[in-house]
Amino acid sequence: MKRILSLFAIILTLNLSFSQNSETNGTSSEEYNYMIRGYEMQQSSGLDIKSGYKIDLIDSITKSDYSFSFNALVRTKENKLAGILIIAKSEVSGRTYYLGMPINNAQLQKYFENDVKNWDESMTTAFAHALGELYSRSAISDYMKENKTE
Repeated sequence: MKRILSLFAIILTLNLSFSQNSETNGTSSEEYNYMIRGYEMQQSSGLDIKSGYKIDLIDSITKSDYSFSFNALVRTKENKLAGILIIAKSEVSGRTYYLGMPINNAQLQKYFENDVKNWDESMTTAFAHALGELYSRSAISDYMKENKTE
């Protein structure tokens, strides 16, 4: 139980970090559904990305038998962050999960958290570690840019 609470503290912190830097209007239901269903369908069908959007890789992190790819879903017209597409792969089960981490949308945040709660403890623990590493890398990078250090 403590691990799950820690996970959600990390998710909230990471989500707030992205939302403060993104100047976004928040993730819409359409964008959220695209991240959790549409993207996978387009990729498996060989289709292009949803019109008006681009996906930029933020980072890929592997923890034990699990890999997590964090991707920015960006509205191309405004060049604004719409959400974070997370592609999680489990070597244990052989499954791939598509999650949408919404920005500035409390209702969709609950859906995201419920999707993560459906994983077993080892995958949620790996995810918490990956989120922590992602946040740490981001904080270090931001610090270095602001203070012009190497």
